[in-house]
Amino acid sequence: MQRKRVSFLLRLLGYCVIEIPIFAKENFLNLCMRYGFNYYKISIDEKSKKVHITLSATQYKRVLTACRIWEIRAKTVSRGGLPQMILRYRKRWGIAVGLVLSVLLFFALQSVVWRIDITGNERLSEERITESLLQNGLYVGGRISKLDTDYIEHRIMINDDDIAWISIKIVGTVARVEVKEVIDTEIIEEGSKPANLVSRFDAQIVSLEVLSGFINVKEGDFVRAGELLVSGIYESEKAPIRYSRASGKIFGRVTKEFVVEIPLVQEKKVLNGEKITKKTLNFFGKSIKFFINYRNLPTSYDIINYIYVLNPFSLGELPISLSVDEYYGYEMVEAEISEEEAINQAYELLRARIDEVLPEAQILKKSLQGEIVDGKYVLKCTVTAICDIAKQVEFEVVTR
Repeated sequence: MQRKRVSFLLRLLGYCVIEIPIFAKENFLNLCMRYGFNYYKISIDEKSKKVHITLSATQYKRVLTACRIWEIRAKTVSRGGLPQMILRYRKRWGIAVGLVLSVLLFFALQSVVWRIDITGNERLSEERITESLLQNGLYVGGRISKLDTDYIEHRIMINDDDIAWISIKIVGTVARVEVKEVIDTEIIEEGSKPANLVSRFDAQIVSLEVLSGFINVKEGDFVRAGELLVSGIYESEKAPIRYSRASGKIFGRVTKEFVVEIPLVQEKKVLNGEKITKKTLNFFGKSIKFFINYRNLPTSYDIINYIYVLNPFSLGELPISLSVDEYYGYEMVEAEISEEEAINQAYELLRARIDEVLPEAQILKKSLQGEIVDGKYVLKCTVTAICDIAKQVEFEVVTR
């Protein structure tokens, strides 16, 4: 910690680095002890036989004078610190003015909202909540002294049917917003309807993990696709009809066939060299286009967006950013691919289809056969696996 304080003090008051021959090191140290000079860093370069000593700017001239008296050859290597920087830029008044304006701008921005952090939202997007906050007076760039967070909270809870509760806290220049959404009653109603579990495939039952409902099958049974596995209806001679929502997992041994076709002649994107750049300055929530008229975009294009946020001195992001959209025009042309490329595409597409049809399945056996037929690479695959074959199917209860 002491070394850091000395380093900061040297940079503030200024420092100089002198160079002396290595054989004069002991004489220099004796000189410092006799006259009470302080040095803050000493380094020895064995290769050049030189010693470098760091001194404060206030003692620099006195040390050089003493070295001449003691016949020690001392040479100034470098100077640094705030005084040296001021001397260097003393004729560049624009830099000083810019520095003063930057400081004034920084302190002025302390009185406005720089950023809005939103938490607690699941169904509602941040853009949707930000729009609601804007309509009620909270936005990036708004003056903190004019914000009435209690009023904004009250207005949003009254006017926004999707927000049940909201809390706004201003921490420094950041508005921290926490929301609780209104529960979607339609989802609850759908999730509470009675339902059966039916089979998704032809399969042989391996095991059952039923959470609710009335089981219609047992281990070892063979079932067809669409066949009832677990019923949500229970009826007996002694009890009235009861309805429930069947749920759980039914694991079965399934055999599925997959066929993937990859054409050897495909359309590919080829950049045509056309590029359009659009720049927009976002200043405290307001968008300012650099240019009013842009030429027409290409018929087909890919877009890449870059956002550059202003963060002076790493003190925090300002609500000032530059958005750059680059549009690259392309054309679709037909090109023939190699057999190796076709095989790689086929296996990639096959993996995706297996994952889609048999999610989280335990593969027991797999056979593959690939060949080129009529300008296509055809990959056939037969998979035997154990997976959850149950599908939940809701049903309506009609009362008379």
